[in-house]
Amino acid sequence: MYTMEQLSTLTGLTTRTLRNYLKAEILQGSKDTGIWQFTEEQVSEFVRHPAVSPSIQAKHHAIVYDFLARQDHSENEMCNLLDRTLGEEEAKKLADFFCHAASSCTHIRFAFSYESGKARYILKGTEADVSQIMREFYQSPDIL
Repeated sequence: MYTMEQLSTLTGLTTRTLRNYLKAEILQGSKDTGIWQFTEEQVSEFVRHPAVSPSIQAKHHAIVYDFLARQDHSENEMCNLLDRTLGEEEAKKLADFFCHAASSCTHIRFAFSYESGKARYILKGTEADVSQIMREFYQSPDIL
């Protein structure tokens, strides 16, 4: 299950945009004790929707483009792209790891996409935060 905030982190879309998709019935979910919850199936259907996938792609590309275009970094920043050939379940498991790790840092942007056996993970943030997440990934044998 995913919360609204986790779905926002995964897609790069704001929670306000996600609420608009809920209202338009493009995004399906359930509200339990005031908190929106989304199953993996609902998330998969949502991100593949033809009205949604171009927006998500644009948000993901913007992470990298913004990083490359900025010249006035106030602190050391890093942008990491990781492409892996994985099955869909393995790709989702790894996305969950990165999503959880990114949500524990305040200035990390994360993006995930999966198509035809190819998974792409993008992390952008402070050099220290991105480096720490990648260290955890490479030091955790139980992730995949």
